[in-house]
Amino acid sequence: MKSIEELRETKGTFSIGQAISDGWRIVSKYLGYYIGAGVITVIITIFVGFIPYGGSILNNLVVSPCFAASAIFITWQISKGYGWTDFGDMFKGFSYATPVLISTLIQAFVMVLIGLLCFFSLIPQLVDLFELSQGSGAYQNQEEITELVRSIFFDTKNILLFSLFMLAMLLLSAVWAFKIHFIVVYQMDAWPAMELSRRVTTPNLLRMVGLFIIIGLIVIVSALLCGIGLLFSLPLSIGAIYSAFAQITGSDQPDENSNMFDFMADENKSSQQGV
Repeated sequence: MKSIEELRETKGTFSIGQAISDGWRIVSKYLGYYIGAGVITVIITIFVGFIPYGGSILNNLVVSPCFAASAIFITWQISKGYGWTDFGDMFKGFSYATPVLISTLIQAFVMVLIGLLCFFSLIPQLVDLFELSQGSGAYQNQEEITELVRSIFFDTKNILLFSLFMLAMLLLSAVWAFKIHFIVVYQMDAWPAMELSRRVTTPNLLRMVGLFIIIGLIVIVSALLCGIGLLFSLPLSIGAIYSAFAQITGSDQPDENSNMFDFMADENKSSQQGV
């Protein structure tokens, strides 16, 4: 595995095709585990979502990102040949809760800031829409609400602003795609992990966007089949993004200490056989 200094000084790259094929090869070895863990994750997030005054925020900032960290840790271990030996590893990501939370907050803040910049001129209309749709007004003000929605969502300028916002979100997600990977694999703090993610993804920005688009299309198509396909496409997306990370960092290489111990074991075995 490359050191942090090597990653800062050199520009690694990856293949989209290899990321998808290797990603599937990794997760398919323990696909049943991934599916089981995914179902449990969904159930937990649903229950957390019912928590009054902040359940959805807790899900978005802590629970879901920590489960993502767990998936990264598990996929990393499988790629190195250790396998998924303890199903409880699906909760491993919560041991990285602090840096994961901080990095998620930073990204969310930047996204909100970009959203405000893109849609600042629409704030008065959005406020009016909110006020008109409150309580019984949602039924009494149907004509005004419909007219206001048309003026917001069917205006050429607003369509361009929305497209610009979505492009910015895609680029931001691509730039910080590996922030949790660096937190888990390299044991980094939040901001250094985000900075290193930016450094290694910037030379590969078009590839990262292409990978995200392909994964997004696969997930959308798989969701059309009553959602059953998501049981396969979501693990694939985890494996594909990890594979891109591994191609750049070499994180899938066996530990050097493990290789040394294996060599010593082979030497001892040979000497014993010679005796």
